[in-house]
Amino acid sequence: MKKKRIAVLSISLVIGAALAGCAAQSDATQGASPNTATDSSAKASPSAAVQSPSPQAAAKLTLVDDLKRTVVLEKKPERIVVLSPEMLELMYAIGGTAAGRAEADGITPPKGAEGVPAVGQMRQVSLEQVLALKPDLVIGQPVFHKDFEQTLTASGIPVAFLKLGSLEDVHAKTELLGQIIGKEAEAKKALAELDSRVEQVLKKLPAEKPTFVNLNVTPGVVSIQRTDMAGLEIAQKMNLVNVAESLPTDKPDASTLPYSLEKLIEKNPDYIFLIIHGSKEAGEKKIKTEMESNPAWSSLKAVKEKKVIVMPSDLFLTNPGLKYDESMTYLGQYVYPASFGEPQAAGKAQ
Repeated sequence: MKKKRIAVLSISLVIGAALAGCAAQSDATQGASPNTATDSSAKASPSAAVQSPSPQAAAKLTLVDDLKRTVVLEKKPERIVVLSPEMLELMYAIGGTAAGRAEADGITPPKGAEGVPAVGQMRQVSLEQVLALKPDLVIGQPVFHKDFEQTLTASGIPVAFLKLGSLEDVHAKTELLGQIIGKEAEAKKALAELDSRVEQVLKKLPAEKPTFVNLNVTPGVVSIQRTDMAGLEIAQKMNLVNVAESLPTDKPDASTLPYSLEKLIEKNPDYIFLIIHGSKEAGEKKIKTEMESNPAWSSLKAVKEKKVIVMPSDLFLTNPGLKYDESMTYLGQYVYPASFGEPQAAGKAQ
């Protein structure tokens, strides 16, 4: 899929010469995905430029993370603790390994990472366990782990806070991880294959534009997802229209809204997608007590037509990364079965 990608990181590789009087340096600017340039005459561009190091040179990587922090890695890290399941999935997809990982309900670790020591749930990481693993890099999530910065930095451990929101993020972060772990070729190959698969999915889309709403279900509360979730972008790429974006709110930048059956009846979307956060059993119980128990729930078009679907968390709550096309196809099977075939996965239409 040919298009110019807007990257969310700025990356530079700085080559310091080991011999006195010899130096090679590369500059970087913010705002684009990392590229590699070995031609010393290459023009400056928004992409990172790299000069070929001499055998005596030692490479160090400098990056700007999603909290706008500059992170310097003096050498390629060998013991990386990854606190974001999304980033862990990406790392293993391009041939990387981790020394430690965080867990998340409903998310299965990638193949090869099952035996990697866990340091707690993503939202309740044990910093003591992280330190015990003696990492030379920690990759955290900006929202849940930013408070770890001071302790890790004081311990001499580099930490980068990286998020995975959009498809553009998938490209930028895959390229970045490829540079960090020395798998640049694997990262580029994986992204090229992803682009091709996404292109094939998009070619199958019919012209219709059905409406939908995404409801978050936790043991304590149900909410309407307005913006800022991987599943919303996936649905919109599949020609679905999110009715929640037009719901009134006192906070224009609010990503979620309180659940309101009245608002749902007013918008009456074609599809209702349910995303369970945490325990599946607790989530299903909340669906019955909070929604299905209300007689007005059955008046919704999506309920009448059995188009209320419980979506898998690893494909729609967290960013599916290099499986982005699988999420698109999964959704296509429920919404456009004539184009994508009948659903084959374990989704639940109600």
